[in-house]
Amino acid sequence: MKNRIKFLLIIICLQFIAKTVLSEPFVVLEYRNNTSELQEKSNNPFLNNQNFSKKHKVKKNETLSDIIFKNYGVKNFNIDILSLSIVHYNKHAFVRKNPNFLYAGKTIYLPSVLEIKNLLIKAKPKKNVYPKDEKHIYFFGG
Repeated sequence: MKNRIKFLLIIICLQFIAKTVLSEPFVVLEYRNNTSELQEKSNNPFLNNQNFSKKHKVKKNETLSDIIFKNYGVKNFNIDILSLSIVHYNKHAFVRKNPNFLYAGKTIYLPSVLEIKNLLIKAKPKKNVYPKDEKHIYFFGG
């Protein structure tokens, strides 16, 4: 009985965490300094030109995190958003669209900052329009 109660408490906690995490805003590109200083000091083409994109051939034992760090850098981008965007553009290079399982030898497309922003903007939920005389059932609570 105690194990069942513990299990239910864990499930409730996980549901609460999932709801809070999904409702939080997220950042695609973070500027820690003045924008002009960042662009002058940086030799990262993804920061200098928002339209810059390129292709990369995956080497043996190379992870998606390695590719992101080498190409996009560590400090300025949200790594989770980058990895999901790269998977979106390169479904052929991942096992079941999982960012943790990348095929070696595949050539992947590294999208530009502008393409990632546009991808996120298009991901907004669509507004549903219902006819006025249609009846609806509403559920409240969690």
